[in-house]
Amino acid sequence: MTATTKIANPRDIAHNVMTLISELNLQPTPQVYHVFYSHLTEEIPELSQLIKVLIRNTQELDEETVFRIYHKFLGTHALQQRLNLGVEGLQAAVERVEEAVHSVIRDTEGFCEQFDSASNQLNSDDITLEDARGVTRGLTTVTRDAHGRYSDFNGCLDDYHTEVHRVRSELELVRRDALTDTLTGIANRKNFDASLRDAVTATMETGAPLSLLMIDIDHFKYFNDSHGHRAGDGVLKAVARVLVNSTKGADTVARYGGEEFSAILPQTTVENAEKLANKLRENVSGQRIINKKTGKDFGKLTVSIGLTSYRLGENILEFVDRADAALYQAKQAGRNTCTMIQ
Repeated sequence: MTATTKIANPRDIAHNVMTLISELNLQPTPQVYHVFYSHLTEEIPELSQLIKVLIRNTQELDEETVFRIYHKFLGTHALQQRLNLGVEGLQAAVERVEEAVHSVIRDTEGFCEQFDSASNQLNSDDITLEDARGVTRGLTTVTRDAHGRYSDFNGCLDDYHTEVHRVRSELELVRRDALTDTLTGIANRKNFDASLRDAVTATMETGAPLSLLMIDIDHFKYFNDSHGHRAGDGVLKAVARVLVNSTKGADTVARYGGEEFSAILPQTTVENAEKLANKLRENVSGQRIINKKTGKDFGKLTVSIGLTSYRLGENILEFVDRADAALYQAKQAGRNTCTMIQ
């Protein structure tokens, strides 16, 4: 897909975005999706032109390149700049609306005065036919002018609503970016904290089970020191991808910090959480990290997992600490294993 066309139907846009991402052998993380969505809709011409050039020159578009493009054009700083421009546009639109409202009020008062004058003239006993026609022509002219000013006023309102929609969209992008881990594209620690609070609140209200997994990549520091930070970043992205693909929609997979991940599992018993944990562990151990450019095989990955279930009424910190303690036990037990503390 080398040509870019503007597509009105959101479903068609989404389909073409996913098709292009697949053709380029990229993972459809939120950042990658956002970049190619912006490319296909041409909402940022400079971004779209850059993607066209990269594809045309058959340059490899790996996740790292796409992330750099994302942060340049769509990251928090860029979004903040666009948001500032949107707010300025919104303020200007509000000023135009206010001015238009005052103008309409003045015109309405003037129209009412002219209408009252015309009414008095038409009710006069000595008005002639020619005078009546003149009054009628005057009212017609005034009405036509008023209609034109009302049309202008509606145009100002349309501009205002357009700016409001644009600022809302930018705010949503800023909010979403603030809750997403830059490297892996999954939920970040801030998102984890908020999601866990929501999950605990729901569990306390309904009594439904809630489980938590804490996941740590085994020997990550050694791997990072031996093969470099770029290879380490590839490991983090690979593990995040496996975790997301192995969980269901209601679950929240987050990067807790460094090489540690977490999975919040609402409405999941500790027994089912244990089954999922072992599935995650096996899926990760089935991965091999290979340098796309050199073909070098860095070997397979393993993770250690600690899991626990929420005890009604307990503090959230106690819940997390217990999962961390289970993770520590898994590491002490030789790694590449899962330990549960109920």
